[in-house]
Amino acid sequence: MKKATCIISLMILAASCVPQSKYDELEKKYYASLQGERKSQKAIQEKENALKSLSDQYSTLQEQQDALAKKKAQLDAEYSDLQIEYATRLKDMEDLKAKNAQIVDQAQTSEQSRKKILNELEQTQGQLQEKIKRINELESLISQQKESVSKLKNKLQIALKNYTGKGITVEEKEGNIYVSMENKLLFPSASWTVEAEGIKALHVLSEVLSKDKNLNIIIQGHTDSDKYAGSGNIKDNWDLSVMRATAITKILQSKGVSPKQMTASGKGEYAPLASNSTAVGKAANRRVDIIIAPNLGEITKILNDL
Repeated sequence: MKKATCIISLMILAASCVPQSKYDELEKKYYASLQGERKSQKAIQEKENALKSLSDQYSTLQEQQDALAKKKAQLDAEYSDLQIEYATRLKDMEDLKAKNAQIVDQAQTSEQSRKKILNELEQTQGQLQEKIKRINELESLISQQKESVSKLKNKLQIALKNYTGKGITVEEKEGNIYVSMENKLLFPSASWTVEAEGIKALHVLSEVLSKDKNLNIIIQGHTDSDKYAGSGNIKDNWDLSVMRATAITKILQSKGVSPKQMTASGKGEYAPLASNSTAVGKAANRRVDIIIAPNLGEITKILNDL
């Protein structure tokens, strides 16, 4: 404001003691200076708005990561509970068998006792037969799921055969399928933008996954132990691994995989496959694991009925 006042004073002074051309030149400089100040203030405001938007996006991503971590912990706990429940139901069946044998041994008692025992035996045998039936159904379901997992693994291996030796492996572990994709196929260093060849591979993968709506799919990002060297709102390997998993998830969704089936999460550097002391080990640790699990809904229902 002081600057503007001075210039105005100079212009008034100039008007009285200099030629008109000098006066015009001073006037142009004044208005040019005023316009520059306004542009500078506008640019500062735009940068402040952009910075706030990035901060909000980062907060949202952090909240999503926390929610995904909680969901995975919940799924792990539910699976552990199912295993314990299954073992308990098997023990109940053995107890019923033992009780049945005991009732048969006591069948030589009095007629009244014999009728009571026969009635109990009939009830026990009915319960036993029903539980055996349900256990057979459970074993059949488990067998079918194992077969389905094996068939799906074969389909994925066939679909991705052109990427054999190029950074993609398909394995079956503990009843789940792991499609592991090395970062050399997917991302430039310190980036979460998927490269063209990686997008092609994900499109092939999505053609198989989008046809089965009964799968639970976890997309899990991993890094090596090197400190994150990028800039912006991504601060460390935790953030980078989440952003990479989210990028993969969005590509699968764009090709027909239901978002309700998928969970994106990041493990940072904390689930390595190899030592980070060598370049080969670091390369193995920089990856995205796509974990494909069968839906346990029917199995859970039968276990609850036992």
